[in-house]
Amino acid sequence: MTIRLGRRATLAMAASLAALPAVALPPPGGTITLVVGASPGGTNDTLARDMAPVMTERLGRTVVVENRAGAGGNLAAQHVARSRPDGGTLLIAFTSHTLNTILQRNLPYRPLEDFTPVTLLARLPVSVLVVRPNLPEQTLAAFVAAARAAPDRFSFALGGLGSSVHMQTVMARAALGLTGPEVTFRGTAPAIGDVAAGNVDAMFAPISVAFPLIEGGRVRALAVTGSAASARFPGLPTLESAVPGVRNIGAWFGLFGPPGLPPETTAALQAAAAEALRQPRIRDRFAADGGEVGGISPQEFAAFVARDLALWQEVARVGNIRPE
Repeated sequence: MTIRLGRRATLAMAASLAALPAVALPPPGGTITLVVGASPGGTNDTLARDMAPVMTERLGRTVVVENRAGAGGNLAAQHVARSRPDGGTLLIAFTSHTLNTILQRNLPYRPLEDFTPVTLLARLPVSVLVVRPNLPEQTLAAFVAAARAAPDRFSFALGGLGSSVHMQTVMARAALGLTGPEVTFRGTAPAIGDVAAGNVDAMFAPISVAFPLIEGGRVRALAVTGSAASARFPGLPTLESAVPGVRNIGAWFGLFGPPGLPPETTAALQAAAAEALRQPRIRDRFAADGGEVGGISPQEFAAFVARDLALWQEVARVGNIRPE
């Protein structure tokens, strides 16, 4: 039987169909891959795996995690940048996504132009300021006063050249006008070990690395970076409270798609990611270290990435850092 629609009915049906959201995603039953530029077990990998089940339920597509470690996240980023903009391949990026612009001369991607920003996933203060256990200065205020009185007095350990912690050291020393020696180590563990042994005065160390040594009394914590106190170190002041205007270098994690991802797809992915980030186990894990989860709009995230790129240019200028 043939059903003939009148002109009004036809126009009404066309209007209703046009009103439906045209979200370009893999077909129902298809797969969305979250590409992580690190080995399994790290913070960004764990974050991706915690988000995947919620995104699967929200989007009606199976969301899986694929690890493409290597080159400081560049391999994963380049893979996603070259993927089809159908919502099927996404990047879980971390701080190196923008930091590498001042460290590597021939970066194989542009952090903003070669991707579609979806949302900021989380932010973390990157480090805690620790000093040798026998340092006379017992508080952050006393340390800052002594440093300003004698800028060349304190030595600083560097445990990861080119890392976020290294960049925090650059900015903090510049804000305080410090000129004392920098002692470079092959990794964070030997660096903080020499601070614990009393051979180096101070260091900005990753919170996860420093925590057991602080608990054991092997090093003394003076401050956390970031604008908020850390639940893991109750009562410990922020560096900013004693050094107003210091630039805090924080770690962040973000969700990107390939360039040209349709706005409707980007919006659907942002909503799914934001819902996943509301899980208590994700929110509480970051809050314990003074961090916070994201979920902001794609436009806000694009502005965030642009500001982060500008920050690294400032770090490069202050620290006289040249890409290699």
